[in-house]
Amino acid sequence: MRKLTSLATLLLATLVVTGCSNSKNELADQPVQDLYEKGQTYLQDGDYNSAIRYLDAANGRSNIYGEQTQLSLIYAQYKVGEYYKALDAAERFARTYPDSANMDYVFYLAGLANARLGDNFIQDFFRVNRSSRAVENVRNAYGNFQTIVQNFPQSRYVQDSQNWMVYLKNRLAEHELAIVKFYMQREAYVAAANRVEEMLKLYPDSQATSDALPMLQKAFEQMGIKDSAEKTAQLIEEYKNKTFPTITKPAYGEQF
Repeated sequence: MRKLTSLATLLLATLVVTGCSNSKNELADQPVQDLYEKGQTYLQDGDYNSAIRYLDAANGRSNIYGEQTQLSLIYAQYKVGEYYKALDAAERFARTYPDSANMDYVFYLAGLANARLGDNFIQDFFRVNRSSRAVENVRNAYGNFQTIVQNFPQSRYVQDSQNWMVYLKNRLAEHELAIVKFYMQREAYVAAANRVEEMLKLYPDSQATSDALPMLQKAFEQMGIKDSAEKTAQLIEEYKNKTFPTITKPAYGEQF
């Protein structure tokens, strides 16, 4: 039975590979205009996997459709959840068309892809705190949106990018707070104090920084640095007068 199962699996794999090969050969023989137009039709119909198949076959074969083909591929990869592929496609586009009028759109899609990689639906559904996960993607997303705000002030994506920056900056502050708690639990007071002082520079107006101040005071007390502990106590009193707005996660917009 195992031999039959293995044989069936092998035959199935062979058929799949052969089918893919024949499909690629079939597309390779089609005119690039037909590939591009079919890819765009599938894209408009929401059949993103088929769109990727045709647009990928057209990509690189014609300068006439090159820019729009790559833009469509970035979007289609994003829509099917292939976020790393979307980011790779965005990087290729930036190298190939650095002066494109659509660069704000590319940065926007890259920002959304990085933000998606920073969390997922299951975590959102169960309201799991994601502050200590996928931090690099969060930083990259912040940088993508910041580029739009700074370099493309007239872009239609500026307002949404600003909203994302506020949210992502808060996420980064929460991540730092999680690290401070980790250090305090292990009585690594020097490391904890350094981290909170960095938070005061980078995220002075965040709830996370306010929450970290009592730990900074305790760290100084444990290290016997009384002057710094007293100054931190004064800072805690000042922060009691601050109000911090509730920051909600922006919706993943369909501004395309």
